[in-house]
Amino acid sequence: MTSQNAAYSPVEEMWNAATHGVGIVASVAMLAVLVTLSAVYGNAWGIVSTSVFGASLVLMYTASTLYHAARNEGAKKILKKFDHIAIYYLIAGSYTPFLLVAMRSPAAWAVFGIIWTLAILGTFLKIYAGGAGTKWWSVGLYLAMGWLIVFISGKLFAALPPAATIFLVLGGLFYTGGVFFYMRKSKRFSHAVWHVFVLLGSFMHFFAVLFSCVFV
Repeated sequence: MTSQNAAYSPVEEMWNAATHGVGIVASVAMLAVLVTLSAVYGNAWGIVSTSVFGASLVLMYTASTLYHAARNEGAKKILKKFDHIAIYYLIAGSYTPFLLVAMRSPAAWAVFGIIWTLAILGTFLKIYAGGAGTKWWSVGLYLAMGWLIVFISGKLFAALPPAATIFLVLGGLFYTGGVFFYMRKSKRFSHAVWHVFVLLGSFMHFFAVLFSCVFV
């Protein structure tokens, strides 16, 4: 176990890697399903948007799995940054289908610009900023990006079918609820539990995208 990641035992890291290893397989499958169905039933907006969403899932789960599976301290330090950066792109990628397919309005384009700007900002901060408060501002930015949706929630929900709305809200609740376990690093297997919440959130958003941006 490295000093870099002393909070996790080898067994915990095995579960941390395994849970998001499952996510890699699932996200590749979700990407394939969404893009294929968009090509058959949707349009160019759907194909591009679901590709971005699916790719962001693959990126995040791959970065997370590689980080937790790494044993070399130098490699782990670098992979940890990529793991955290990938979360920004997962959030931005998750917004994309809803903004560019379900809504595609001036308000949607504004939020699209803001969310991707925040993802890029988070990337630079993660690479160049540091210190004891890094974890807190990172989580704060994740949550701010995730719940930016409240500013257009009325218009978005009006554009979504009921099933998609339910899955979208459930996904947000799973992601947000999992943060409780993410912040409790001292509790054994808390990070693996966080990973399970992330998996559940991803599955919920997959169905939300499917029912609102593919079968429309």
